[in-house]
Amino acid sequence: MKKILLLADKIEKMLGGRVIATLAAAMVMSIMAVVFTDSKIAELGQQVEQIGKIRENISTINALRTNLFRAESAQRGYILTQRELYIAPFADAIAGARANIDKINELLDEEPSALKNKHDNEWLKSVGASLESKVAEMELTVKLSKAGKFKEANEIVAADQGLAAMNKFMQNTQVLLDQRADLLTVMLKQRKISIAVVRALVVGSALVLLLLVVAVIRQLINEMASREQLRDQLAQDLVKYERQIRNNSQELKILALQYQQDVERERQKLSRELHDELGSILTATKMDISWVMRKFKETAPEIGEKLSKTMRYLDQGIQFKRQIVQDLHPSMITTFGFWQALKSLIDENGERNQWTMNVILPDEDISLGETIGLIAYRVVQETLNNASKYAKATKVSVHLMIELDYLKLEIEDNGIGVDLNNIDTTRHGLTGMRHRLLAIGGRLDIASAPDKGMVTRAMIPLDLKSE
Repeated sequence: MKKILLLADKIEKMLGGRVIATLAAAMVMSIMAVVFTDSKIAELGQQVEQIGKIRENISTINALRTNLFRAESAQRGYILTQRELYIAPFADAIAGARANIDKINELLDEEPSALKNKHDNEWLKSVGASLESKVAEMELTVKLSKAGKFKEANEIVAADQGLAAMNKFMQNTQVLLDQRADLLTVMLKQRKISIAVVRALVVGSALVLLLLVVAVIRQLINEMASREQLRDQLAQDLVKYERQIRNNSQELKILALQYQQDVERERQKLSRELHDELGSILTATKMDISWVMRKFKETAPEIGEKLSKTMRYLDQGIQFKRQIVQDLHPSMITTFGFWQALKSLIDENGERNQWTMNVILPDEDISLGETIGLIAYRVVQETLNNASKYAKATKVSVHLMIELDYLKLEIEDNGIGVDLNNIDTTRHGLTGMRHRLLAIGGRLDIASAPDKGMVTRAMIPLDLKSE
């Protein structure tokens, strides 16, 4: 409740007291008009339903007359021709007439009591009696004809008793028709009045609401005019701040790119020093040990054996140094270009791990900037290292394409997979790869599940300004 009151206070401050009062009045009047109009529409619906029943009653009375005429026609046809085909229509017409009497009785009960004639049931009884009298006369003539007493049947037909019964039936049904017609006229007049009242309510409500809406609009226009200047100022400030945000984002991207370039330069410098200085020391040490091994080969074979083992350790150290140098800065990128270095990296990992490789790369004539190439190389390198250490995969695919100013990379393996919710990202180097790409406007997505392998997708923007 407190929140509702606070919201109401905010709306009142925003729109103003006059606008709120006008809106409240419009709402109350709208509800009253809707309720009253709805009641009138419901009344109109009832009138339409009653008119439909009266018309149905008139139609049923006419159908009653028609059925009696059909029965009389079938009776006379049978008496004159003695053909059995008249018997079924005769029986159907009589059954239909009796059903019409029942239907008329139901419809009379459903007519509005305020307009119903109290003698209607008496007239309906008279109609039923005259119908049964005429039916009895016709059934008797048919029965006599079936018994071969044609003379007696024709005498009954020629007598005035059947004609009198028919005339009485027609008079009684005509009275009912006239009463129904009068009732229909009254109901149609009432419906016309109800329609006029509903129209007046709708038009009147619309006019009142229109006036209230005009008043609200005028008040809102005044409120809007007083705030238009503030809105324009806010829009200008928004454009200014958005421009600043874009500039700051671009500057941060450039700084991140420059930082990565600086890191790569330091790694390249360190790899060169390791290659030159440490390589020279290890090579010289290996040469000296070889000289000592030759001197002690004959005189002290046990020393020579020990030095031989030391030489093997040195060879392992030199190989490890080469691997560190290669990881710090892949010299093949500088020497042979990005595509050859990438192919060499993929082939080397596939051969070392005995993977079945599926590699799709763009044409080698596509030129990439040095920073783009190094970032892509690092992503592939880190992903393949993870697959080599943890995946236990047998098949690895590497797909790389250039599309819409992005270098798109997808690496998939069929290894044991990982639960990404419980993975140690620092162990797999995923955090470093993701941050490296996010910093320059790219993205890294990884999909994996236990026993489902891993898919790594990277998008690297090509429009880096500081290349």
